[in-house]
Amino acid sequence: MKQSDITGETLLNNWFRPSAVRESEVATRKLAWETLEFLELTEVAHQKAGRLSGGQKKLLELGRTMMTRAELVLLDEPAAGVNRTLLRKLEEKITYLNRERGYTFILVEHDMEMINKLCHPVICMVDGRVLIEGTFDEVCADERVLQAYLGETRLPA
Repeated sequence: MKQSDITGETLLNNWFRPSAVRESEVATRKLAWETLEFLELTEVAHQKAGRLSGGQKKLLELGRTMMTRAELVLLDEPAAGVNRTLLRKLEEKITYLNRERGYTFILVEHDMEMINKLCHPVICMVDGRVLIEGTFDEVCADERVLQAYLGETRLPA
């Protein structure tokens, strides 16, 4: 189902095209269930979102994005507050959506392990400006990045 196939529940559609509205609702529910299955959230499908764990909420947010058929997705700190098990699942889903379905992701993230797995290229910004763009290793080794994020203190090698 494409976004343009959704009839939408408007007053005129309800009066003059009720069967089309019903068909659209059925298709939307089917897509929602398929999305929950893909994200492995069917076991919590009938719970309120507020009762989900942090990781389940992040997966649900990804599902909401999938329902809109977005092509470009901005994720702001998707690893924050997520346990490692659900974080791996989130990474798998993001990778699949990127490689198999053509989604483009922009991640704002501080989890270096996640950045290394998912981000190609890596772009480091400071004060709203691009400092460097390159591979994970190039960005991590750049003196300007070390200075901007670690200051004068250096971690032992």
